[in-house]
Amino acid sequence: MGPAVDLPPGAVAWDQGFTVNASDGVPLRCAIWEGSGRGLALLLSGRTEFLEKMALPATGLVERGFTVACLDWRGQGLSGRTAEPWVMGHVDRFEDYDLDVAALMQAPQMADRGPIRLMLAHSMGGAIGLGAIYRGVIEPEAMVLSAPMLGLKMSAAVRFAGYVTTKVAAAFGQLDKRPPFGEVDRPYVFEGFDGNVLTSDRAVFDWMVAALTAEPRLQLAMPSLRWFDEANKAMAWLQRQGPLGIPCQFLRGSLEGVVDPGAIRQAADLYKAELVEIAGAQHEVLIESAPMREAAWAAIDRFLEQTGR
Repeated sequence: MGPAVDLPPGAVAWDQGFTVNASDGVPLRCAIWEGSGRGLALLLSGRTEFLEKMALPATGLVERGFTVACLDWRGQGLSGRTAEPWVMGHVDRFEDYDLDVAALMQAPQMADRGPIRLMLAHSMGGAIGLGAIYRGVIEPEAMVLSAPMLGLKMSAAVRFAGYVTTKVAAAFGQLDKRPPFGEVDRPYVFEGFDGNVLTSDRAVFDWMVAALTAEPRLQLAMPSLRWFDEANKAMAWLQRQGPLGIPCQFLRGSLEGVVDPGAIRQAADLYKAELVEIAGAQHEVLIESAPMREAAWAAIDRFLEQTGR
């Protein structure tokens, strides 16, 4: 099962593509890139992402000798969609993502891969990965979190409006609906490159638009109110946890516009982790323009060397 669309510039295709079912029956698209003996890296993507996009950071890991395992989360990519309309991002409980992580790690294709030497997680994947560690689903030896979703960046007014909206929706049993604002069925990247908060790399941004146009089944748009509610509860829960006791590095763009930079700083302090700010980078640190992407990988290389990974 190969890529559904052409890969972004500089990325290589996975060596194995397969489908597994989570314990609740949701089918999950998974992939493995074979490395050259450095051990297993678990690559966890953010919301709206998919294997073809994650091929770019996976390639960086493979170039460093890691075997890489990754998947499309339930409700996005080419894994099973869990709501109607299918383009709506949705999850019944944020902990359901643990089922996805467990299914990947328990797949026959993952047998004899050894321990997780490194977890590299981006945005929503950071929140999922941290939760999975705390709940004992996985035990990585070290982790790098790229713009982890530990809080969403928004004004106080928008935050209050979102709080009121979800509370009212919950009271009336309407959490499985979309928020009553914005382009609910239109993927964010279709709004255009100018002013986007993801990346300053025009070639990669244009690739994302082309990929979603060529394969509409990869599209994901505004999430449900339940997703917002569950995500907020998960982030609040993570902020109440203690240190994990494993080597950790945080990466954050200086122009971060999606997740809360302050929450990342607080988490880095909690975990006694190195926080690396990539000057000029936006949210997608690992698919940014070449100088910023190289700076991010240089920081990861230093972390791996210092921690013996």
